[in-house]
Amino acid sequence: MRSELLAIVGIPFIWGVILTQEAYAYLDPGTGSYIFQLFIAFAVGGLYAVKLFWKKIIFFIRNVFRKK
Repeated sequence: MRSELLAIVGIPFIWGVILTQEAYAYLDPGTGSYIFQLFIAFAVGGLYAVKLFWKKIIFFIRNVFRKK
């Protein structure tokens, strides 16, 4: 399993490192702020989802750890 994972992930990565060429590309200054906005939106959305389902989450946790 481990050698298969190395073959699937490692060999293409090494191949890409060996055969790299200059890209002549740049990151636009707006890219950083866009990634930051995505991160904030993901965090706020996750917190809102937890708020919506808080009672169900607590109920599930209590059922999992309830003594039989």
